[in-house]
Amino acid sequence: MSIDDFDFAKLIAPIDLNTFINEYWEKKPLIISRNQKNYYQDLLSVEDLDSILQYSKLKPPEIRVVKNQQDFLPDRYVKADGSLNLNQLYKAYYEDHTLVVNGLQNFWKPLAIYCQKLQNFFNHGVIANLYLSPKDSKGLSPHYDTHDVFVLQVDGSKEWQVHQCFQPVPLLGSFQPVIPENSLPKLLHTVCLQPGDLLYLPRGFVHHAATQESFSLHLTLGIYPTQWLDLMVNALTMLALKNQDLRKALPIGFLDKPEMLGEIKEQFDQLLQTFAEKSSIDEAMELIYDQFIHKITPIPDGHFQQVNLVDAIAPDTLVVKREGMRCRIVKKGFSISIQFPGNSINGGLHYREAMEFVAKQKEPFTAQMLPDSLKEEQKTQLISRLIRGGLLKTLQD
Repeated sequence: MSIDDFDFAKLIAPIDLNTFINEYWEKKPLIISRNQKNYYQDLLSVEDLDSILQYSKLKPPEIRVVKNQQDFLPDRYVKADGSLNLNQLYKAYYEDHTLVVNGLQNFWKPLAIYCQKLQNFFNHGVIANLYLSPKDSKGLSPHYDTHDVFVLQVDGSKEWQVHQCFQPVPLLGSFQPVIPENSLPKLLHTVCLQPGDLLYLPRGFVHHAATQESFSLHLTLGIYPTQWLDLMVNALTMLALKNQDLRKALPIGFLDKPEMLGEIKEQFDQLLQTFAEKSSIDEAMELIYDQFIHKITPIPDGHFQQVNLVDAIAPDTLVVKREGMRCRIVKKGFSISIQFPGNSINGGLHYREAMEFVAKQKEPFTAQMLPDSLKEEQKTQLISRLIRGGLLKTLQD
């Protein structure tokens, strides 16, 4: 199985998508035992780790070295020039420390590709972390996360204990306490993950893990959701841009004058009514879509060579969107733009139909296929601009 074929359906197989969404997503943990030790081999291996550490220029907190919740001081393994001392990391690992790489998708292309796939599938942020633990070790104390987590056991094995939910669907980014072992909620699952296995942990479920007779290499794929709260905040933000009452300051000295509370509450209730009547779901969703596209990082794919071909683009040159690119059309005054990860290409309103055509395309196309609202020369020029800008690529023989 190649990384190109590995999608979310493969991640949760043999559970089907509807079952996962209806029975597990944000509700309860899921454990999948596969007995397929090479299931994640295209994502990462132990042999890859040295290269990641040597060439990715990681700096704390991108890398952590931890044992029983205590961090190994970075000056023990970071050289004066900022590079990592791998020999010191080998030593720390041998002495029962767990190596953690946060945001691995920023340093390892297979994870960058897969996280982008998941990001486009979920419409939520996705971050990959790596954990390498020696045998008979425990890196972190019992805790819960404020984001959902998929645990992918890549190599070795690790025993996990999953407890009842401490706080149902906690607020993203809120305080995450370390929970004393004598105060743990009811134990739900004890499972030893083997290579190829999967554990899904909804936010709020307390968990901790330790190795026994084997080392462990596992990945976590954290899903950082856009919450209903975020939708409401964005709707309020867009309304505030048009309603000065929402932008006015609270009364001077309001914290020290309890007698003002009644007046403040009356105004607060009026503003709530205004929000209910005049806020726009469409405007809020547009703002969220804009934020989502800005969070997507294009995958490096040799695009400089594509730029070399721009001057040779012809009306019948076959082009396609680069992998993982999604678009939105933005109208501002007398101009139109097509926005995509990493860039935005602008034009006059007469480009609208052509840009909308490009935004919707999922299959290869040519400049000739663009709507006739543009002249033939303009069609080719637009395709060339979109290649140079990073949205499209040619399909070379």
